[in-house]
Amino acid sequence: MGLFNIEKNIAASGAVDSIIGEKAKLKGELFSRGSISVNGEFEGKLAADGEVLVAAGSMVIGDIYAGSVVVSGKVDGNIAASQTLEITKKGRVNGDLIGGRIVIEEGSFYCGRVKVEGKGSANNDVIEEAVEIVEAQAKQTAKL
Repeated sequence: MGLFNIEKNIAASGAVDSIIGEKAKLKGELFSRGSISVNGEFEGKLAADGEVLVAAGSMVIGDIYAGSVVVSGKVDGNIAASQTLEITKKGRVNGDLIGGRIVIEEGSFYCGRVKVEGKGSANNDVIEEAVEIVEAQAKQTAKL
């Protein structure tokens, strides 16, 4: 269970707008004005005005941009959250993190850079910073 119980609260309230099921494998870009729950596999770019939940046993390969993010599964990519970004003890992240509040629980795995934005930072500033990081990494990869 996460420190801020975001995953539990969102699931209990039925506030999830888009769900990628346990047996689903999706590739592409997904944008939502609400929230997204990944229970299967997703490759590409996820963006939500609300929350993105990466459930235990699920996998995301690509970047995530959202208001809040809770990772209990595996993410191979950068994550930018304008509010809270949480990696639970079951979570595994390989990528850079940007957020207003970042919680990395004991027992989780994380590899990358962390940048905590001050209170009141606009979501656009967080996303712009994340895009700059992604573009810099792409340039470094292209040089190899």
